[in-house]
Amino acid sequence: MASNDSHEVGAGLIVRTFASQHAPAGRFLLLILTRDNSHTYREFADDGLVVVEVPVRPDSALDDSDRALQWARSVAADHFGADPSRIAVLDAPETHPLAAELAERVRARHEPALVVDTLGHTDLAGFATGLHTRISSLPVFEGPTEPAVAVHRRVEPATLAQLDHLTRWDTTSIDTIRASYAKVTPPSVPANDRVERVDDVVPGTAERPGIPVRWYRPRDTPGPLPAVVYFHGGAFIMGGLDENDDRLDLLATDIGCAVVSVDYRLAPENPYPAGLDDAETVWRHLLANADALGVDPSRLVIGGASAGAGLATALCIRLAEMGLPQPALQLLVYPMLDDREHGSLLALEGGAGHWGLWRLEAERHSWRAYLGELSGTTPPATAAPGRAEANELRGTAPAFIGIGDVDALLDSNLHYAAQLSRAGTPVELHVYPGVIHGGFVARPRTRQTRRFLDDVYAALRTVFETDT
Repeated sequence: MASNDSHEVGAGLIVRTFASQHAPAGRFLLLILTRDNSHTYREFADDGLVVVEVPVRPDSALDDSDRALQWARSVAADHFGADPSRIAVLDAPETHPLAAELAERVRARHEPALVVDTLGHTDLAGFATGLHTRISSLPVFEGPTEPAVAVHRRVEPATLAQLDHLTRWDTTSIDTIRASYAKVTPPSVPANDRVERVDDVVPGTAERPGIPVRWYRPRDTPGPLPAVVYFHGGAFIMGGLDENDDRLDLLATDIGCAVVSVDYRLAPENPYPAGLDDAETVWRHLLANADALGVDPSRLVIGGASAGAGLATALCIRLAEMGLPQPALQLLVYPMLDDREHGSLLALEGGAGHWGLWRLEAERHSWRAYLGELSGTTPPATAAPGRAEANELRGTAPAFIGIGDVDALLDSNLHYAAQLSRAGTPVELHVYPGVIHGGFVARPRTRQTRRFLDDVYAALRTVFETDT
């Protein structure tokens, strides 16, 4: 006899599952997209299929279907002993051609293919047997074999409610990745009344161009100020100054420091080492002109988020190689460090996670673009810091690393923290349960993201309030 359960899968959508307690392991999932209950589910379940009934709503039918599919993939193995890459989707006559539309969306994301049909058959036993045959004949998914991360169980509930508002990554090319990102990039916000913003250009050299930067300073705060040199995220291929205005306004006022945000050159138009050269140029400019810029050279921090944090730590490695002064701290918010594909990246692939989470194919495009002619080789530590040996990290600045445990970059961050420690570099590592990539925000909504922001602020205050 089949049992049934209800599951909340996001955005208020509740699905029902029907599964036989005696079905063998390795069974298949069957999503039925309908607005009406059906008496056939138990029969399908008794035939060894796991049925997920999706009561799609008229105004969000395709997204509801996609939501349910993502959930089903993420729990297939743990909950049902089913293969997350072998799934059939049935619509009903009243919801046709919804299943085909979902299959097309899945194909565009390069996820495992679906068996698609419409529920309207009278010979249910024969239809179920045919479904078994068709699902088992799906091509083997040549994707990662890492166990899938059950995103819908792992992500903080308040964040889970926001996942559907994230971008749907089209990972066909750099252009489509950028277009996906642009759809959800926040616009520039007016300056905080307590902040003075100034756009400037750091002078270039004969070999290097000038670099646009944006300064954020708390008003009516005497200098010289401690300062953060900040590099934005965007996988080395996207991003810019405007999207961080709100975050950096608050950082300047909450901590009482200056912030200089760097508009470094992006790949593939400007592959490695262009962005790193820009970072070095800004750093040298700060050191040489600290008095004129109103900053305290003994209280400078280099930091950023994602690719920007990777660039920050690459700069510290380059400074150590050159014997140039290090910052007081390298502030690394879920840094993008390694072109190698670690387990945490693979575990969010194959549709096991959610359409809004960073995907393996996007990661591959980004690293190929950034490394340029070095792609396919073993790049130096200044290009991919996650590859650095301990001896290459000696002499680098103390580090703060913060990352969520539902982040594709988690394993590379853990490895890098261990390498820093082996090199004798003090490292403070925080892993936040339920937090995704991008979870460090200016105005956090959840308990763990508030902890993330508090810990970043505490690390900065410790550095900036130290007497030197």
